[in-house]
Formats: sequence, C-alpha cells, structure tokens
Amino acid sequence: MNILTKNPIRTAAAVALFAALTAGAQAADVPQAHVKYGDLNLGTTAGATVLYQRIRGAAALVCGVPDAQDLARVASAKACAARTVAEAVAVVNAPRLTAVHEARMGGSRATRLATIG
Repeated sequence: MNILTKNPIRTAAAVALFAALTAGAQAADVPQAHVKYGDLNLGTTAGATVLYQRIRGAAALVCGVPDAQDLARVASAKACAARTVAEAVAVVNAPRLTAVHEARMGGSRATRLATIG
C-alpha cells in the first residue's frame, strides 16, 4: 500500500513507500521510507527524473538488497522494488513521472500489455 500526503502548499509532500506485505504481517511491521518532492517541479522531465531516482533508492532500501548468492531473495527483492516503484509512481500521478517510469520499463504500459498478450 502506498500513501501520498500533501500539505495545502505541497512543499511538504511525501510518498510513503511500503514493501509488499508478507502473510500475517501487520501494517506497523512493514518497512517504509518517505520520499519528499516538494522541492521538485514535476512538470519538467528533469524534476520527474530526480523524483524517480529518489523513489527507486527508497524502494531499494525498503525492499533490501540481499546477497547475490541467494538467487531467490534477489528475485524477491527485485520484484518488491519494481512493484513498490510502480505503485509510488501511480500514487504521485504526475504525467512526466509516469513517462520517465515507462521509459525506464521499456515502453508504455499499453505497449507492454500488448506485447505480453
């Protein structure tokens, strides 16, 4: 679950990034990081790119970076980070941020779905 909090002037806006819930975990047990972006202009590609990098960094912290020898944990952490980033981008709901995310993921969501289907 992601939460977007804004104050009326948006300078203290933050995205709370949560790792995927494991079976039986309580919301209080889920790691989180707040990514502030009130200092960025999300109407520009540069601002959206900086926010995207912040979100990815926070997702890596929240989801963890396991020992490369444990392939199952590496795959799990990558899936967690990808899901967390996608959810945070959706919560922010800024067109340029979405475009940056789609470019990093290799195309638009519609294109990816058409390729899969």
